[in-house]
Amino acid sequence: MYFRISKTVRKPAIESSRLQVGLYEITLFRKAIRSVRLSITPEGEIKLTVPARFGHQEAILFIESRRVWIEKHLQRINRQKALEPEDFSKVLFLGKSYTTNIVHHLIAPRVVFDESDILHIFIKPESTAVGVKKALDAFYAVELRKRIDELVKEWEPVMGVSVASIRYRHMKTRWGTCNVNTHQIILNTELAKKSFPCIEYILVHEMAHLLERGHGTAFKAIMDHYLPHWRQLRKELNGQKIV
Repeated sequence: MYFRISKTVRKPAIESSRLQVGLYEITLFRKAIRSVRLSITPEGEIKLTVPARFGHQEAILFIESRRVWIEKHLQRINRQKALEPEDFSKVLFLGKSYTTNIVHHLIAPRVVFDESDILHIFIKPESTAVGVKKALDAFYAVELRKRIDELVKEWEPVMGVSVASIRYRHMKTRWGTCNVNTHQIILNTELAKKSFPCIEYILVHEMAHLLERGHGTAFKAIMDHYLPHWRQLRKELNGQKIV
């Protein structure tokens, strides 16, 4: 009789449960890791990942020790939700919140400003909220590209670098990435929601990687030289109060 020995490596099991700590409802994950990880999703869900042997009381104490951090981030998320309601009645563009008018129309999708600064979003008659988001994403990509193209022309001779190409993509965790080998930069279309100085900061940040790969002392020195107020812009970009 022949028995085949499988070489497939099984992924370690992850145990999930719910944990109530005061007003906070936490999604708790236990897995084979050494450190504790706390995160909050853009929707406001609090996630805590702990080592498999991490006790229930230890998890509660850890959450309580991070109350200030949690509250700060939840407040930021709530402020963001107020500026961007789920019904798209308001949307962000270049750092400002605009009232929208959603129009079902045969000539769609398209997004148009009127004299009153109302953003008219045209979608197909059969479209739903998904269609609104797609129309906005396309609008953001076009408007962002207009501004980035001009900024690249301005910053290339100043920094002494050359950008081969720039692509635009909706990303959940990054504002931008840079491939130092191909000199290609990818930018998050969500940047179109931010102020122009923040957009410029991200571009300069990615272009600086063409001079220095990492984020260490040398990289910070480059940013200090070309964009001295980059730390303030980073705080604004991440929704933190600028002191």
